[in-house]
Amino acid sequence: MAERRAPVPSEDRVFPATWYAVCFSAQLTRRRPLAARVAGRDLVLFRDASGHVRALSRYCTHRGADLALGRAEGGHLACAYHGWQFQGDGRCTLIPAHPDRPIPDFAHNRAYPACERGGIAWVYLGGETSPPEPRVFSELTDGSYRLVPYEDVWQAHLTRVVESVLDVAHLAFVHRKTIGRRTPAIIPRVSFDADDSDRILIRNGGGVLEYWFPQMWILRPAEGKGGFLNFVTFTPVDAETTRILGYAGRTFARSVPGMDALFRRYSLRVLREDQRVVESQHPRPIPEALRMEAHVPADAPQVRFRQRWYRFLTGDEPRVTVERSGP
Repeated sequence: MAERRAPVPSEDRVFPATWYAVCFSAQLTRRRPLAARVAGRDLVLFRDASGHVRALSRYCTHRGADLALGRAEGGHLACAYHGWQFQGDGRCTLIPAHPDRPIPDFAHNRAYPACERGGIAWVYLGGETSPPEPRVFSELTDGSYRLVPYEDVWQAHLTRVVESVLDVAHLAFVHRKTIGRRTPAIIPRVSFDADDSDRILIRNGGGVLEYWFPQMWILRPAEGKGGFLNFVTFTPVDAETTRILGYAGRTFARSVPGMDALFRRYSLRVLREDQRVVESQHPRPIPEALRMEAHVPADAPQVRFRQRWYRFLTGDEPRVTVERSGP
């Protein structure tokens, strides 16, 4: 009998080292910290004395209590169990039981780069301690759109979720009661561009879809400015789960009562039409090679995404690996 080869770490647990969205800025108050999980890392976010977003490992170095149960005060995060205090760089600054004794090195916590852009709190996962701030689409910061936030969590791998927003052939079937009502099933040719800047641009009917590898996508009107847009960013919670934060943006009826709720409900409705299909896919991540699934010309943007993802997996780009939990 042939000797069984030892298993190797699965590539579905590897993600690019980059900035990932954690929450909307409005969800993070001055006093209350917020728990988050990104690529298998349990984090806690809070605001320092200047209101800047900070991110630490979620569990206290003393007895492992959840720091999200604590409170932010005076620019520090205080643990709810014994009151140990941590500043934004992870350093422990106070042990209330022994305020006059030197603080040992083992008391300090791990900090992650964090910032706010476009009304979203971002955390950087990777080896860099001072990475450049994340790029975001200009519509998120220039004030030209009223941006209505929405979010969801899917039980699906990041790669499958990304592919769903690059797929134009599914609109007539998955979204036949919403955005795909008037979309023909026949697609003679997909008009798209892709370049070495990690961007895929798809022209589909009256809209232009722009994707930035690995985690950001926007839909704009094809002609001119204004009207409606849809933005989403994808965050791997772990190898089986993806968080989606999005904006439904509009330049019209900015102050009409009830319009925000209407746009939020509709955006979530469309999103969840995709969700039930994407969560059904197997294997959970995209397959290990193009030949392992059938492709047709309408799949060209997804094929380009897969090629970029395979280049990431086989190259030496910075990455983070989701550690397996349990024994």
